[in-house]
Amino acid sequence: MSISNAVLIRILGFVVAILWLVLLSFGLPNTMEEGNLAGFSWHQFLIATDDPMYPLNVQVLMWIAFFYCLSEVAIKWMGQMEQSQWLGEFSLFRNPSSVNVYTPKGEMRVDLDSNEALKPELLAAIFYAKRKALHPNALITSIFKKVNHQFQSTNDVGDVYSVVNASLELELHKVDIGYTVIRYLAWLIPTLGFIGTVIGVALALGKAASMGSTDPRLLEEVIPRLGTAFYTTLLSLLLSAIVMILIQIVQAKEEALVNKIGSFCMDNIVTNLKPRAH
Repeated sequence: MSISNAVLIRILGFVVAILWLVLLSFGLPNTMEEGNLAGFSWHQFLIATDDPMYPLNVQVLMWIAFFYCLSEVAIKWMGQMEQSQWLGEFSLFRNPSSVNVYTPKGEMRVDLDSNEALKPELLAAIFYAKRKALHPNALITSIFKKVNHQFQSTNDVGDVYSVVNASLELELHKVDIGYTVIRYLAWLIPTLGFIGTVIGVALALGKAASMGSTDPRLLEEVIPRLGTAFYTTLLSLLLSAIVMILIQIVQAKEEALVNKIGSFCMDNIVTNLKPRAH
């Protein structure tokens, strides 16, 4: 995926987060303002606009981090769709179906056949005939390029096999590193929830201390604050669970796609290589 498209998706995620926060702020009734303090409050659970720190309270920050995580996961997923599409479009023996092969006897036009062994000259001809049509960001293009260069350099199938394996290991490592920021945000969300709970409990206790134990409005003022404080932890754990599930699913699919591309290269290119006779 191009950088501009990735930035656009991140901006879209931020816009959706703002719209969601506006909807929660004005679309959910605030039971505390209505004087109904009994039972579960969706408004206090999801947004808590009566928080003195609103609109920069913990719930708002958690929602922003959540939607940013979703946008990053969407970028990863769309990148996988592109790689899968490029793999489906790749064919060693089509587009073109014949190539010019340079041999000691001169240039020859050779029709491509999947049953024919890939000698260095033929593989090089296929690579140079197809290189402009292949997408430069496709993993299959990168591995195909390395296979061709290695085979031309050493004329050894074992070396090509090692290069493909090393490329796949590096790519899997790159995939794992690519989820570092998302995993950090998934960890940050419950951390914000715990911080919000600590702050909320501290503020509630401070309010109780200022009112005194004999004040008849003590429970009316303190209990809703404690409820909001614990709501932040509950919300953060739910959001973190959703994000972690999505991360595990998308990362597993991306790693499976890398292995699929590697298997394709092994089965359709490496196993058909035939070293040049000395």
